[in-house]
Formats: sequence, C-alpha cells, structure tokens
Amino acid sequence: MLGVHPTGHGSKASGAQLSVGFGPHCPDYAQIAVAASAGWAWGKRVGDEANRGKETLLNVIMEAVKVVLDQRRCAVVDCVLESI
Repeated sequence: MLGVHPTGHGSKASGAQLSVGFGPHCPDYAQIAVAASAGWAWGKRVGDEANRGKETLLNVIMEAVKVVLDQRRCAVVDCVLESI
C-alpha cells in the first residue's frame, strides 16, 4: 500500500487500525475463509482469549481432520499463539 500510495489515508493508520498483524486481537481468519467460500469451508479459531480453555488444539485438529475426511470439505484452523 505504501509503495503505491505513500501519502494516502492508509499511510497514517497503524497496523491495529488496518486490522493486520499478529496477536489475540487480529481478525478471525478461519471465519473469513468460511465466508469467502460461501460456507463450504469449515473453520475454527483456537487459542484466543474467547476460546481459551474451551477446546484444545488437538481436539480442534481432530475435528478438522474429520471434516476433511468425512465431508470432503476444506478445513482452516486459525491458531492464536501467546506472545514470545
């Protein structure tokens, strides 16, 4: 963006305002993939504050594999990692 419009509106916005970057407050990429596929793809986010403790990564991966093998659908697992 900056290479094309170095003084445009986006040049003054932070990464957080543009919803880009890493961290617990980034977009739910799994649900973006589901929406982009008109609901055909399966997606789940794991590791963010809203889901912490509810489901383990292993359970989500097992569910994703089942969707792929049984339903022959695409599965997207969005993993939010703690800051290093």
